[in-house]
Amino acid sequence: MTNSSREPDTPTQSSRHGGRSSVQQELAGSWREGSVNQPRHNPEVRISIQFNFVCQVVNISHSQNSVNTTSNLQARYGDRLSPKEWEREEYRCKLVEELHRGGPGEEIKFPSLMDELGLGDKYLAYLNETTGSFDQLANEVSSVCSVVSTRDHQKSRASLAEKDYVEGFKHVLDKLSTFSPNGLPPDHLPTRYAYMDCQNKALEPSNLKPDLVFSLVDTTVSHMKDVHLILEAKGHMERDTAYEKHLGQLADYALKLKTVQPMRRFVPVLFLYGYQLDLVVFTHGGYYFTCIGTTLYEDENERGIFDIMARNTLRDLWFILTLPLCEFGHIINSLSMPRSAQLNTTTTPGSLVPLPTSRGSDLQGIKRINRKVHITGRCTYLFRASYEGKEVVFKLTWLRTNRLPEGAVYKVLEDGNVPNLPTIFASGILVKDFCGHRLEYLVVEYCGESIVDHVRSMRKNGAFASEVADMIKTCTRSVMHTLAAALRSNVLHRDVSPGNIITDGARVFVIDWGCAKLTVLPSAGQAADMLLRWGFDSSGVVRKESEKDPFTGTQMYMSIPTLFKISKRSIFNEIESLFYVVLDSLSDRIRDGRSEDALGFALYNESNLAMVRIGILGDDQRYLSNFGVGLTGPSELKNILDAMRKFLFFEGDLYIGGQLQDFYERKVGSSVATRFMNQATLNLLTETLAQQHAAQSMPSSPVDSTTPDPSTMAINSQPDPPRWQIPPTAIAASSGEGSGLVNRPLLSHADDSFELVMPVFGTATTSLNRGSLERPINEQATSSASLSGPAVSIAEQSNPAAPAGDVLSRKRNPDEKMDDDSTEEPSNKRRH
Repeated sequence: MTNSSREPDTPTQSSRHGGRSSVQQELAGSWREGSVNQPRHNPEVRISIQFNFVCQVVNISHSQNSVNTTSNLQARYGDRLSPKEWEREEYRCKLVEELHRGGPGEEIKFPSLMDELGLGDKYLAYLNETTGSFDQLANEVSSVCSVVSTRDHQKSRASLAEKDYVEGFKHVLDKLSTFSPNGLPPDHLPTRYAYMDCQNKALEPSNLKPDLVFSLVDTTVSHMKDVHLILEAKGHMERDTAYEKHLGQLADYALKLKTVQPMRRFVPVLFLYGYQLDLVVFTHGGYYFTCIGTTLYEDENERGIFDIMARNTLRDLWFILTLPLCEFGHIINSLSMPRSAQLNTTTTPGSLVPLPTSRGSDLQGIKRINRKVHITGRCTYLFRASYEGKEVVFKLTWLRTNRLPEGAVYKVLEDGNVPNLPTIFASGILVKDFCGHRLEYLVVEYCGESIVDHVRSMRKNGAFASEVADMIKTCTRSVMHTLAAALRSNVLHRDVSPGNIITDGARVFVIDWGCAKLTVLPSAGQAADMLLRWGFDSSGVVRKESEKDPFTGTQMYMSIPTLFKISKRSIFNEIESLFYVVLDSLSDRIRDGRSEDALGFALYNESNLAMVRIGILGDDQRYLSNFGVGLTGPSELKNILDAMRKFLFFEGDLYIGGQLQDFYERKVGSSVATRFMNQATLNLLTETLAQQHAAQSMPSSPVDSTTPDPSTMAINSQPDPPRWQIPPTAIAASSGEGSGLVNRPLLSHADDSFELVMPVFGTATTSLNRGSLERPINEQATSSASLSGPAVSIAEQSNPAAPAGDVLSRKRNPDEKMDDDSTEEPSNKRRH
């Protein structure tokens, strides 16, 4: 009986981290149901709004029932950890929370895992060809394991240290490396890889010390980029306890390998806890874990059982240690990105063939561009290279199969003659579907540096104010025309940020349309082309992208409605993001990771940053200084910024900042628009918005109301249900009499406190402590400010599609791109 004899009761059911393997349970007669205590790590965040008839005060409290919290770390380790070790453990806790955002890991049997990894047929053939081949080896290993487990005066399994288990496992590997029985397939060598003990050797770049690492034979391992497979060993413990304590460490190893090896399809980690050996596979959608078997035994009475178990353990271990790189974890048969490669773009999926020299290759001089990589979700790798003699950026992106490929977006934009786009030399798919994710490639023209870096460089090098103003005017007008033309093609960018507005000094480009969405279903011709070239149903992808509206973009440059998670995006969100990009390029704020000197760019969570910006932008005199911009007197630059502010946040003389915390349809104001866009752009924008509004207002077809015309049906055309009803009187009268509209700052501050006026039904102000907004959400105490009136839960009035503990209150790196898949079904679920 093998360890694959007992499948979960249902296709999606998993015993998670409980109990022994089925072989142990059935042969030893010791079946017991394991405890199911692995947390889902979804923090429960409650935000209440306390108000009377005049104003709102936001109080935030946080409760989290999770093992991976600072308080639980304190309970587990006490004062035994140094500050550096404490920081490392906190980091690993956050990794586990990110890993579990889409759901817990799934336990499946080894054959099912091989099938999920695309190795099912090869594994079945291997089983048929090696029947009975491992019986003799199992008997030899049993003798070795008996010696290992009984040395040092017969230590019990509870008293064996990690090093003892590692030594025992090394004996098993040594036996495997010299074993060559008859009947094995010719391509299965004794081993493709050599192991190295790293318990006392730190590997660059992060000084990690895995117990054993596997690398190609004759490779000197000093860096994680040389590692194919890792084994981590722990003392004897129950499975649920082992994963609860050490999953973060395994995920840390996986993320490091994923970061330094861009050709990874998945990351396998061997986990030896006591006698039990598991294989944990980290994919872009989550992780699987499976029991390989037992490697040691303690009691001689277990010898007969162990021989059977060891046979299956050795057989499965042999299988994964003899697979080539391109079949077990990698896209190509190499641990690293080659310097030169041939890119086959004529087939779907395409292929990337490493070449030893640049002769005859498409991509030459490939060099990595550093970019942050996440343990799950969308993952992008960038490379500088030469392609057919041109300087290019080679881009590889893993994303869910139900999301819109960037290459498909560029095709729509090209068909619509959208200007200021980089040239796309090649695009396509390298991996069509692996555990619910595809790998897309782009070869795109290299366009220069970001507009923010360019303007900062101009100012640093002493450029005249008129030269900076000309650059800003060129930027705003070019980007506005691109965004308006894209809207005419029914495309929203959704990530307007400094890194995506690029200039070579003469032209301005809008790049990185990987987070874009189609606002309406594509035409029949476009849909057929997408299905043929990209292999997906366009209507399903368009709807899924619309669901991601509240979670897509770069936080620091998100519009106020997006920060509030309003589930409908518009061109005004794009223009507002452009406004923040221009402000940042002119800002003198300290960019040391804290940004505490500019309120508008401070490290608040999303909702608090939105509230602060509402207050700042209502102040005519000081809004620029609150963003770190030192413009005071009249100037062309100030005219551009004032025009963008008035266009976005005013209707006539009425400040509408307060309305933006709920769905609010902003209108095009033409009086100041031509200060930062061309008249032709304004006309295009006005005409396109009018056409889209008319299309959204069309009634459903009387023939079949359930299947509206794809060419005219808008996605998410209905506004969100109301949250807080805020009347148009958005600015309180300073005298407090009536509800008259005056030009009063919504935010004023001195020292560490400021006043934030958030009017609802009348006039009032409340004093909020700046520090309380800046602290991470789980450290915030409920505000001591209290007003009479009932408490209203935001969960009762917000978007019903938002999950409990959604990203509204999760603190992120504000300069980091968000593309949250936490509300989706975990993509590592098995397909049946």
